[in-house]
Amino acid sequence: PEVFQQGKKSPQTAEETLIGALYQEIGRLKMELDWLKKKAALLD
Repeated sequence: PEVFQQGKKSPQTAEETLIGALYQEIGRLKMELDWLKKKAALLD
């Protein structure tokens, strides 16, 4: 399998790049959701 191949590590694959971008998006959306929840609580 690829895991056991020796040599240079390949640069990030497109899949790894996409996963990183998705995790960043999830983090941003969580922060936005928390902010909206706080604002909504102030209206009650």
